[in-house]
Amino acid sequence: MARKRQFRFLATLGIGAAALALTFTGITPASATVPTTKTHVKVIDYVNLGDSYSAGFGSGTVTSGPMAGCLQGSGPTHVTKLDARPRVDLTINAACAGATTADIAASLPLLAPYLAGAELVTLTLGANDLDIKGLVMACSTLGTDAACDFALQQGALAVPYVGASAHQTLSMLDAATPGKILVLGYPRLFTTTNGDQPLITASRATQLNQLGDALNQSIKDATQLTDAKFVSVTSPFNSHGLGADTPWIYFNQADLVDPFNLHPTTSGYLFGYYPAVVRQL
Repeated sequence: MARKRQFRFLATLGIGAAALALTFTGITPASATVPTTKTHVKVIDYVNLGDSYSAGFGSGTVTSGPMAGCLQGSGPTHVTKLDARPRVDLTINAACAGATTADIAASLPLLAPYLAGAELVTLTLGANDLDIKGLVMACSTLGTDAACDFALQQGALAVPYVGASAHQTLSMLDAATPGKILVLGYPRLFTTTNGDQPLITASRATQLNQLGDALNQSIKDATQLTDAKFVSVTSPFNSHGLGADTPWIYFNQADLVDPFNLHPTTSGYLFGYYPAVVRQL
């Protein structure tokens, strides 16, 4: 990255950084180099990368991914629904909760055989380079105005560095695969039309949404000069953030360290992310 990463999202996941180390042992990539057909019909070889939003946190339960130290959600997501399509073959799901832009970049050489044969790659990246959990807690009713103002200021300062690191990772990914790369954005966490919430006031929620919009714009800008395409999910989630009548964002107020907190629910993945991806195919 362009600077030492000070902004981490690991606290949100409730697990230590050591447990999130991406040790890609036990992968047997040879099968990915063989063209896949189903009843003599060309199939889209599909690779999924990224952080917890790509790993399905918020749906099902926490489960181990295909690599040591990699954690994913076990429930239905846009990734599983894509894989269920008759002409799509998910060759590997290498998304891991807690992965930063640099972590994803470090994994690319190990995934090279899969990426070389991929025709579609999806990923989310960037949120783990910010302390989203800390931002929300500082700006919640559990925090103070001074703590929130400082956290928002630091978050805004970090966004350009996140974008620069994301661009470096996406450039490496673009060089590693001939496939179509879809960089999925993040939803706004809060719906503010119903006013203040027990966790957060509407004004603070709006400020956090604005910071999220800045992060999305930075990630979109990071796709420039690459073949990657940014796919926004802001619109479908607008009426389904925390505070909405039917939220698509999970938050367990009884357990502030629940690893699924601030992630999409199963509905968010299936009705927010999945349609956004399918429109690009």
